[in-house]
Amino acid sequence: MIFLKYKQPKAEYVQFQRLLFGLIVLAGVLFQMLEFVYLFITLSAVSFLTTINYSPTTLLFKFLSFIIQRPLFVTAPQYARSYVTYRLAEIFEDIMRIAAGGLIVYLHGTTPLAAWMLGSFMGTAMLVSGFFGFCFSSLVYIGYQHILKKLGLS
Repeated sequence: MIFLKYKQPKAEYVQFQRLLFGLIVLAGVLFQMLEFVYLFITLSAVSFLTTINYSPTTLLFKFLSFIIQRPLFVTAPQYARSYVTYRLAEIFEDIMRIAAGGLIVYLHGTTPLAAWMLGSFMGTAMLVSGFFGFCFSSLVYIGYQHILKKLGLS
């Protein structure tokens, strides 16, 4: 985000990213391999630096769409606004994913069961967000903005 001009991503890019991230985290839980969590953190960090429009998940979406010679999937117009992100919301979402992934890694060193429980919740929340457009990170961001407004800080 620092180096590239921000451009609002297509709904399909956001939806695909959330679905892919959810699958990566759940694969980590299923196989109990932190390598998947490291991949999740790395992809989230790259997405933070480049925005969703230029992230590896979007490039994968475009590549797969090119290979099959049609869009991988299309988000229906009535649901597309569920996947609309703005610069600050996208930054917040990326930071929350990186922090949650870091928390999974940290917890794994002391209490692996808690780490995998958090991973299960996070992966499921990402899939719900991908399928239905209800994003837990966005809900937390709205709450954060509401608190700032109540305190007179925004």
